[in-house]
Amino acid sequence: MAVTIHHGPYTTIPTNTSPGLQFLKSFLPALDCLDPISKPVAPFLHPDAPIYVGSNPPSTGRNVVPLLEVRSKHLSAFHHDMEVAWDIVPDGSDGHTRTVMFQATSVTVFRNDPDQFAVRVEEFNVLELKKILRELGPGQELEEQLEFQVVEMRTYFDARPVQDRAANLHRESAFGGT
Repeated sequence: MAVTIHHGPYTTIPTNTSPGLQFLKSFLPALDCLDPISKPVAPFLHPDAPIYVGSNPPSTGRNVVPLLEVRSKHLSAFHHDMEVAWDIVPDGSDGHTRTVMFQATSVTVFRNDPDQFAVRVEEFNVLELKKILRELGPGQELEEQLEFQVVEMRTYFDARPVQDRAANLHRESAFGGT
């Protein structure tokens, strides 16, 4: 088993590091982006990839992407402050499958929050990646390139701080403040 570790924000992942950490460096800006046109997350997620969030039943990549795209209507800011990440290649995989895990603090700011209070939540995420063969789209030269895609994602965090803030803001707007 080969393991590569990165400490610090994903923006500081070096270009000469492992493919799994390079994937993470591209994936997190797309996952965090509130403008899905400028940085779409769909290419990173296999449409049938099970996505587990806490103890909830799994969703799939194709069902999660539209939910992520709706965030911009409710949030003014969202991002992950990554603390540490691991790229783990199991023995015998030839690097075609790997597990990327990362610990981060997600930061959520609601659009209708007059204080623009940043709700910070500790998270631990596990991404199962698989190298895929992807053809380029219509009108592009006929060539293929290898890249990774999430085939399973697990996210562990306590959603209550975000839910509580959303409920308080809804209550305040419904009753004209507190």
